[in-house]
Amino acid sequence: MVGLKDDFYIEELICCESFQQYCLGTSFADQISWDEWIERIPHRKADFEEAKKIVNILNVKQGSRLIQIKELKEGIKYQNVLAEKIQLSNSTDFNNKRSYLKYTIGMAAAVVAVLFLYFYLNPYSKKKSFNDISKLYSSGNAVRKTIILSDGTVITLAKHTSIKINNAFDEGKRELWLTGEAFFDVKHDAAHPFIVHTSFNDIKVLGTTFNIKAYPHSKITETSLIHGSVRIDSKNNPGRFVILKPNQKVISSNQSETKDIAISKEYKVFALQTDSFSKQPEETKWIRNRLDIDNLPLSAIAKKLQAWYGIEVLIVDEDVKDYRYSGTFENETVVKTLEALQLSYPFKFEIENNKITIKK
Repeated sequence: MVGLKDDFYIEELICCESFQQYCLGTSFADQISWDEWIERIPHRKADFEEAKKIVNILNVKQGSRLIQIKELKEGIKYQNVLAEKIQLSNSTDFNNKRSYLKYTIGMAAAVVAVLFLYFYLNPYSKKKSFNDISKLYSSGNAVRKTIILSDGTVITLAKHTSIKINNAFDEGKRELWLTGEAFFDVKHDAAHPFIVHTSFNDIKVLGTTFNIKAYPHSKITETSLIHGSVRIDSKNNPGRFVILKPNQKVISSNQSETKDIAISKEYKVFALQTDSFSKQPEETKWIRNRLDIDNLPLSAIAKKLQAWYGIEVLIVDEDVKDYRYSGTFENETVVKTLEALQLSYPFKFEIENNKITIKK
């Protein structure tokens, strides 16, 4: 979590390990937290960018280990000298104190940077950039976009929503980072819990369907559970969590001042409100679609699915295109809709590189 106030010094940013991780792209959580934090205080963006440049310059300036050790020793020596000088007498005016303080913070930043470079960023260390260890999916201006993960989990992204996924996801570490709103249909796997990180909460599940609304400029985060069970862990107050039951929604505050407040104020749990006509939760109204099919060929159905779910659907066998279907589908994922269609006429479909291929 970002722990700085709006009136931060550039030196404070440089000294912050979380900010260093953000600049170097080695932490997904830090990447999201810092981006959203600076968006809330646009008047400090110039200072924010300046601090990033300094950290990146220090990262590039990697000499031999002997040089780094020498810089480290020099930095510590100067820090100790300044620590002695900072013991000012009562006659020293306030402005001089502030000047000494800023100078000392600057030297401390240099020492921290050298330490960081030596132990983590020297040429012999193993490091991976943010782009090397994640995949980014974004809906942009599309009304919705469907993502199908390697474990079979189906995620539908709302407008202006993005998710970042660690490459280790394919190895069983099922976690991702969400900015915006998304509907999840998680594939059950008791041995590998599924975790969704947002700026202020971590949502942990095994296999379930739920909706998360976590836009960066909003004062609240909403998590709505349709089926299964989810646990929402607070980042402001580690160890504090709420467990939702089906047809419940929790609203949590996105304000940093929620630290140490009562759990009843940080989390408010409500029953999901249903639409009087469809009897479906209002929170998932954006994802619902009534797909009426009346003796349509599969080729036409594929186009409907592609337009609605925002995922490419390709039919490679001509014979399959002429299969005709009738039926009504509501509030289903694209995968479940195809599985239902398979019951009438047998066909196969594969999912690869986030594209669905239908064949005989």
